[in-house]
Amino acid sequence: MRDSPILRIIQISDTHLYADREKELLGVNTHQSFQSIINLLQNEKDKIDVIIHSGDLSQDSSEHSYVKIADMLNPFNVPTYCVPGNHDDPTIMAKIYPRKTISNQRHILHNNWQIILLDSHKPGAVEGYLDHTQLSYLQNCLQAHPEHHAIVIFHHQPLPVGSRWLDNVSLMNADEFWRIISNYPKMKNIFFGHVHQQFEQKMNGVQCYSVPSTCTQFKRNQEHFSLEKLPPGYRWVHLYEDGSIETNVVRAAEYVGYFDDGAKGY
Repeated sequence: MRDSPILRIIQISDTHLYADREKELLGVNTHQSFQSIINLLQNEKDKIDVIIHSGDLSQDSSEHSYVKIADMLNPFNVPTYCVPGNHDDPTIMAKIYPRKTISNQRHILHNNWQIILLDSHKPGAVEGYLDHTQLSYLQNCLQAHPEHHAIVIFHHQPLPVGSRWLDNVSLMNADEFWRIISNYPKMKNIFFGHVHQQFEQKMNGVQCYSVPSTCTQFKRNQEHFSLEKLPPGYRWVHLYEDGSIETNVVRAAEYVGYFDDGAKGY
């Protein structure tokens, strides 16, 4: 029988909350949809050590939307971390957090693991970019703890996911990122949001994972923007002493809201 995990993580992403809890995004009330995931996680409350939000916490970048995220996650009473997405305002996030269980810490050390959170937000853009401060921070963390197994988390995908419209707004300087982590053999797992779908693929020996949104889902392998009628979801990740991980996606039982089959973007 396998040893128990040493850290149990929940990854959520792309909540797109508004200050107004009645507002909808493409037919989905993002507050209600996120609440469906909160309700689902309540069943696992005693099996969660850490929650990580991989960006697009807010849709309107309002202070109240960030406060609401903290309020909704607070009952789990576990350390919670987040990175900004393209819809977020990092300045406002820095003003609101830390708050309740949400920390603004970007480096987590636990036993022989390190988790590095990066900011791929590019001001005024949908695509992502890791500027020199983020890349230096990544390299410094990996250099300082070469004996630790490493996970990196940020918002934008660092590899193609198979939909042209999404891959046009991915991490624009992914080559620089890959060049850095290629020097660190214990850097084996990347987690991201942004793509509103479950995705798993290995690149350059590194396993990459995305997570469904807690609101609308993007249809896979599409040339143009397209939604898929799938329920919201989250990803669980278990880290083990030997450097291995187990992970999978869990979805709510039903689609939340009205499915806008003709949506062309937002």
